[in-house]
Amino acid sequence: MPLGMEATSALDTAVFAAQAELQARNVLQPTALFLLGTGLGILPTRLPDGRRLPLEKVASVPHPWRDKLLHHGTFNGLPVWMIEDAPGDPLEGDAPWFEAFPVWLAAAAGAATLVITSAGHALPRGEAAGLSTGSIALLSDHINLSGNSPLVALGESRLGPLFPDQSLVHDRLLRRMAQTMCARLGLSAREAVAACTLGPALDTPAERRWFSSAGADVAVQRLAAPLIAAAHAGLGVLGLVAVTNAGDGPVDIGRIAATSSAVAPALDDLLWSLAEEVQRSAPSELERDEAT
Repeated sequence: MPLGMEATSALDTAVFAAQAELQARNVLQPTALFLLGTGLGILPTRLPDGRRLPLEKVASVPHPWRDKLLHHGTFNGLPVWMIEDAPGDPLEGDAPWFEAFPVWLAAAAGAATLVITSAGHALPRGEAAGLSTGSIALLSDHINLSGNSPLVALGESRLGPLFPDQSLVHDRLLRRMAQTMCARLGLSAREAVAACTLGPALDTPAERRWFSSAGADVAVQRLAAPLIAAAHAGLGVLGLVAVTNAGDGPVDIGRIAATSSAVAPALDDLLWSLAEEVQRSAPSELERDEAT
């Protein structure tokens, strides 16, 4: 536990205990957490000094994450943690913060940046702005439609303010870096607002139209919790959404999976290129804009 810090909530207790266990195991101190909803793919093999730790070996990690691997090492010069963003199903009585636990843990370990990926559906507003199947949405904002918040019952937490300013969570400098890299790599990319739904059911056509009328460009499932946690923990976020489908027609799960697989190599290359740029910018120097 950091000097002068006392655990005042169950989240704090779990984070401080897990941090101590990771330090005892000589787990790398990260500059960035890569929380990858699109899957890890071959990215761990691109850590020349990479190591992995089953999170089930860390007693304080809550059960939704215990079957995941923490990969840590230097990614194109950037000290990173990589975890698949696919927590297990919640159980009755689970605390809301369980779903975003790695975000707080990485922040406590020294991370300043969260890079999070997911797959999503381009909404009518997004399609009109140029988002199409196979493109990448660079998140500039989000709408929490999940009906929950990971900050519930965290009034006593010392890990962040109960009412964090979410106008600052999506880092404009990181987004500009990503836009530049996408152009260099020949990737179609647009800034976008995400409608973050609970899932796992796919959205109806009427829901997609309603999300669009509310100002969203892309619909994404189970993304709200880590974004809110990042705001609470003080991490700058780069959210990358691989657009796997669009339009109001029937949704083909097989086609979504095929599109996701097809986009994965380009997304991996984008993350590799971005890592070098993030490392060049000292975390304390990353601009935190007053508005998105």
